[in-house]
Amino acid sequence: MDEKIKQNIIEKLHQIEAKHDMKIILAIESGSRGWGFAAADADYDCRFIYVHKAERYLSVFEMPEFIEHELNETYDIKGYDLKRAIKYIVKSQAVINEWLSSNVIYIKNESIIQRLQSLAADFFNPVPISHHYLSLARKMLAEITASDEAKIKKYFYILRPIANLNFIHQYNKMPFMEYDKTLEATAPPQDIFNAVQELKKRKASLPEHDKIPTHNQLIEYFSTEISKFEEILREAKQQKNKDYVSADDVFKGIIGDVWKL
Repeated sequence: MDEKIKQNIIEKLHQIEAKHDMKIILAIESGSRGWGFAAADADYDCRFIYVHKAERYLSVFEMPEFIEHELNETYDIKGYDLKRAIKYIVKSQAVINEWLSSNVIYIKNESIIQRLQSLAADFFNPVPISHHYLSLARKMLAEITASDEAKIKKYFYILRPIANLNFIHQYNKMPFMEYDKTLEATAPPQDIFNAVQELKKRKASLPEHDKIPTHNQLIEYFSTEISKFEEILREAKQQKNKDYVSADDVFKGIIGDVWKL
């Protein structure tokens, strides 16, 4: 990552802290740069988790749990309040789990994030997360097949969910944030692996919005994999962790540690 861009993002995050009188405990890169297949002109999708002072959480009125700081051609900076982040962890929401596993980090309170990662592992539920990735793949496939050409990045917006589905099915845990690691761990057919590598080379040389003709080999692979996981999830049974006391304990403990209560 460009060091100047990274420092600009960190400065913006400190400005957000000052403006909203809170502390950011995690700020990471999501989107194509976090996933490892960004075009050279892709924007920066910074996502963060923040913590307000304890008295903010004691109001009888609901307070905002989301901050959108900047959205333009270069930066896309958004964050969740700790309370919302933990609500999503308890629901085993895919996106918050991805944030907790990102290796492109701007700010990180190591000990606190380890507690959130442990909580996420305790509440990990493969069924809703798999449905999330299946829905992404199905929706994007419909977009690609609606025309004779499509943006090359849309192929990766299917490849990654499919790799994640296979990883969850094989290992029963959250996939890697980086697509390449997940792909390697799931051992796809060699011809598909080769096609992906070729597509990556093409993507690296093309602007973000350039299109390619329909890749019939990958379209067939997508359809087969989507059908496979539709059948698997049709038979899947959810077993929810309902230890909400532990989630409350983590929530209160983090507030206390951040603000030295």
